[in-house]
Amino acid sequence: MSDFDTIIIGGGVNGMGAAALLAKRGKRVLLLESNEKCGGAIRTEEVTLPGFRHDLFATNLSLFAGGPIMAELKDDLIKNGLEFVPSNKPFCSVFPDGKALGVIQDFAATEANLKRIAPEDIQSWKALSENLGRLAPHILPILGNELPSFKVAKALLKSWRTLGTTEFLSLIRLLLQSTRAFTAENFKARETRALAASWGMHLDYGPDIAGGALFAFLESIGGQMFGMVLGKSGADVIPNALSKVIQQYGGQIRTSTRVSSITSENSQATGVKLENGEVISAKDVIANLNPALIPNLLSREEQSRPEIKEIDKFVPGLSTMMIHLAMDKLPQWTAQEAREYNYVHIGPYIDDMALAYAEAAAGKLPSTPTLVIGQPTLTDPSRAPEGKHILWIQVRVLPHGIDWSKEGERYADHVIDIIESYAPGTKSSILSRAVLTPTDLERFNANLIGGDSLGGSHHISQFFFLRPLPAWSRHRTPLKNLWICGSGTWPGGGVGGASGAIVANSLS
Repeated sequence: MSDFDTIIIGGGVNGMGAAALLAKRGKRVLLLESNEKCGGAIRTEEVTLPGFRHDLFATNLSLFAGGPIMAELKDDLIKNGLEFVPSNKPFCSVFPDGKALGVIQDFAATEANLKRIAPEDIQSWKALSENLGRLAPHILPILGNELPSFKVAKALLKSWRTLGTTEFLSLIRLLLQSTRAFTAENFKARETRALAASWGMHLDYGPDIAGGALFAFLESIGGQMFGMVLGKSGADVIPNALSKVIQQYGGQIRTSTRVSSITSENSQATGVKLENGEVISAKDVIANLNPALIPNLLSREEQSRPEIKEIDKFVPGLSTMMIHLAMDKLPQWTAQEAREYNYVHIGPYIDDMALAYAEAAAGKLPSTPTLVIGQPTLTDPSRAPEGKHILWIQVRVLPHGIDWSKEGERYADHVIDIIESYAPGTKSSILSRAVLTPTDLERFNANLIGGDSLGGSHHISQFFFLRPLPAWSRHRTPLKNLWICGSGTWPGGGVGGASGAIVANSLS
């Protein structure tokens, strides 16, 4: 008899979600995490000053709040401390001329914003809002289930019959469009185009990369419908609650425990060997890891197999930098309405985003990177001492191959200068800052290879049913009983937990 039914390597949200679901379903589960605590890219620390709690990487928890793990474990998670803080003003974009265009969880309020800045786009925005309501039942089965699978094929056939051929093919077209094509087709004002296209840059969809339209559509219109969700006092409320649920149902967690290899026999995973020499057996092994790292855990014989070597073709996304600021006060944006939104995007326009993407892809530091600026203390003041604030800044996108020990602080100064130009006085309000370069991201979490926060590029050649690659699709590897989950698998990046739930459902 095996020591465990399932061993999970890696305590990110997908690995933890799979462990919690399997444990509740009666499986003997062991979760192994190499860091001192679980969470993966969900980590909250006081990296600037005492009392200032910063989400080091991920901060937007909306996908998890509406995802399959929350749906099944909601009562357990809440009982174990999970608490969300909603925001009905999720995001806006600011522009050099002092304008801002924001999305509010209310169509009439968003329409009023459009009326001031881009009245010519009100009808298109309304039509897209109606389209999302109509298309959501046909998109969600694709996003939340295994690809390829009979279940999704059946759902697509039903969608075809319901929508009709023309509208069904229009949906397929949306899945393949670039954000530039999508926004040009639907909006006239460059501010509205930038508002939607900025979401593509959260992944690695520059405006001219095929496939970015879906994310821009879902996030921009979805923000109006559902708002945004943060974790009370920090995003680490998710791993903290999941840890308790796993143990509540008899699962085991070992942190500061590094796996040296995945044991196998006749091309079938049999368990793991730890760095201290301990061997633990299991019926199934789930690797919640960047797929590119998995061959390093296999025997030389397994590594030499063509199907295993195929993963060498898996391409990382471009890099990102995180800057965390402890603030005496929030930025006094020239566009005053921006002071009320949880996310402020600075592109500013689509051509600037396209240039930033092209420069980074060419190995150059972008002159005008796309900035995602989180103002979480607007809705959750518990993250800072009374009257003080924090800023969460994500710099998208950055090149590989930079010596960040030399460039990191200088480039962070450049980013702060950009923010200062939109919000004069920001520099004088900074009490302390912490800069996490792409090198730092990988140091904190080995899965963030080269500072790629996405677990691999989301370009169409390694997305949908091709993620990560054909020989490794459907959350399976060429090694029998070795499963994979995480952002390197379908449905990709973000704090959702869907891939962990998909694997858990396959094993129970």
